[in-house]
Order: sequence, then C-alpha cells, then structure tokens
Amino acid sequence: MGANQISSFLLSSALDVERWALDVSFGVTSKSMSRNEFRIISADHTGITVSNLERSLAFWRDVLGFELSHTAHQKGELAQEITGVEGAELKLAVLKTPSGHKIELLEYLAPADRKRTNFRPCDIGFVHVALLVQNLDVVLGRIAASGYKAAGKPQTLRRGPNAGKRVVYVSDPDGTTIEFMQVAGQGRKD
Repeated sequence: MGANQISSFLLSSALDVERWALDVSFGVTSKSMSRNEFRIISADHTGITVSNLERSLAFWRDVLGFELSHTAHQKGELAQEITGVEGAELKLAVLKTPSGHKIELLEYLAPADRKRTNFRPCDIGFVHVALLVQNLDVVLGRIAASGYKAAGKPQTLRRGPNAGKRVVYVSDPDGTTIEFMQVAGQGRKD
C-alpha cells in the first residue's frame, strides 16, 4: 500500500469515526433514521419583532433581568436572504436566561410598510413565550413597578404535567405575550 493509499484510507476511516460519533451523540441508529432524514437537535432562541429596540431592552433586561449577550445590525442581501423580506434592515439584541435560552429582539428599520398586529391568545398565529420563575409574586411586583400588568390573575394548574404551577400572562411593551410559570412548591401558595 502506497503513501497516498494509506492517507486516503486514514482520511476515510477518520470520517467514518466522526460520522459514527455524531450518530451516537444524537441517538441516531441505522434503524431509527437514514442519513437523508433530519433531526431537530435543540431550540436556539426565540425571536420577537419589536417597534423600539431600546424600550424592549429596558423591559427584558432591566425589568425581567435577562443578560445582554450581543447586538447586531443587518441589512442588504444578508438580511433579505435570511428573512425573505425584500429590503430588510434591522437592529437586533440577543438576551439570555440563566438556563441559556436566548430571546432575540428585532427592530426592523426597513421596509417602510411594516405593520402592527394585535393578536389575542385565541387568534390563529398567536405565539407566546413561557418562562419559569421561582416566585411569581416577586416578578409581578417588578412588572407592576415598571408600569406593566398581568392580563389576569395568577392561576394554579390542577392537572396534567404542569400541575401545581402558578401561571399568568403578561404583555411586553409591544404586546408580545409572556407566560410566567412559577415552579410548583416555590413562592406563595394559593
């Protein structure tokens, strides 16, 4: 076997080991999934379009306590190809929860014909973000002190996988709904 054949064999073997390691780490077996199928591995972030990035940052960072990860400005072909919006230009800020989930706040500067929608929780296409908290009353106090309020009164779920959790909806400055869920057995009891 010549030097080129040995190199090819080693490279091929290394690639097979790398593919095997990826399959093992993602739980892929030849019976469960072929190489032409795909698998979602994780959620990276939740994106929220806002009307004013600074105002939304003040709410998510200063009121709710999210940590600012980074900011960016996207325009031109990059923004258009990612979003599918012709002429898109946007500023964004990425914030992190203590557990690592990220919230991406996006303020579009263009195109000019952007619209505001006022979805209700019962409307098709409505989306909300659910956040776990240790003490719902403390969170609601901070929110109220900042001029915001809950949509209703906190309720304790009685059945199902979330039984015992206290939950309530709150809207951010642009009306995006955030569901706060107090971990069962923590904070105030109903």
